[in-house]
Amino acid sequence: MQRFGEIVQWSDWELPWLNHHAPHPPPELHFDANQYDAEVARLEADRWRRAHP
Repeated sequence: MQRFGEIVQWSDWELPWLNHHAPHPPPELHFDANQYDAEVARLEADRWRRAHP
């Protein structure tokens, strides 16, 4: 995962099962950085709420 300004990019996959189950890695993915940050924060808050009921 890399951040380029307002874009978050997932690429250069390192998957141990890749050679055995799929001939090619998943495609490169791009996300809006602000939306990505908001989703990460939401997931972290949800995880914290589940661990501390």
